[in-house]
Amino acid sequence: MGWYDSITNQANETFKSLCAAQEGLNENDDATKKEQRADDKMWNLAGGGSAKSSLNGTRRNAWVMTTTEWLKTSRGMVWEANPSDVTWSMPQRSMHTKNLRGTVLHVWPDQERGTFFDEFRLHMNFQSGSIMPLQSANGPVPAGGIKNFYDFMLLVDAPKLTSDDPPVPNLVKIYYNSNLFPKLTLIGMFDSNGISFTDSSQDPNQVMGWGADFIVYDTTPKLSANAFAGLQTNQSMLTLWDKVKIKDQPLTGIKKITVPIKRKSICDPETPFVAEKPAETFG
Repeated sequence: MGWYDSITNQANETFKSLCAAQEGLNENDDATKKEQRADDKMWNLAGGGSAKSSLNGTRRNAWVMTTTEWLKTSRGMVWEANPSDVTWSMPQRSMHTKNLRGTVLHVWPDQERGTFFDEFRLHMNFQSGSIMPLQSANGPVPAGGIKNFYDFMLLVDAPKLTSDDPPVPNLVKIYYNSNLFPKLTLIGMFDSNGISFTDSSQDPNQVMGWGADFIVYDTTPKLSANAFAGLQTNQSMLTLWDKVKIKDQPLTGIKKITVPIKRKSICDPETPFVAEKPAETFG
């Protein structure tokens, strides 16, 4: 084999490697786009609110919960009433030890997520509302709260691996929406302690003390990124908050007031203008 043939073969092998790598990137891009389309469908469900709120003519963003497997068929659980409260616990991947000279801080940052935070843990207190049947034109129908309760048991009891070959973890996705975290996707699993609730004879028309713990493996967008690389930023969350809570939704408590302004220039007539003054708080 001459030098020309040798160089040609090396070049061909190099191009094959580059093409294979590019195909892998394209496959990853396609998978990412597919996942994004599935997430968009879930957020559309959330924007529709619950059936009860739609009947009442009120606007709210319902929480949606789904799994990796459910997303294949665009299946999601829309909450009739969002949790009454959520307690966040955000421990760090560190430990303090004492020695003769003082205190030593040991840290194990998460290289993949780029943060010193460990997995978040959320305790959610759910509310069913009245579980008594509702009257409709076709007769009594189950209340949304009782449907949520049964669906939630199915969600927590879902297989822990998908039906893919090879299987992957069947993670839970929560499309979380509040004033603090608007349009935040939580990815993780419910704690192995499962669900707790009380079936009370004193108040038999609703599920009492209904709660569960959720362990967050990742979020979209990131709540914290590259903390140990000196690139700390919360811009992604602030940008999202600005878009969801300010630009896309009208602020409540806005008052239009007329303020007379005296122009200093004779070219500008002394005319009042309308200014918008926001209230102290808005939702």
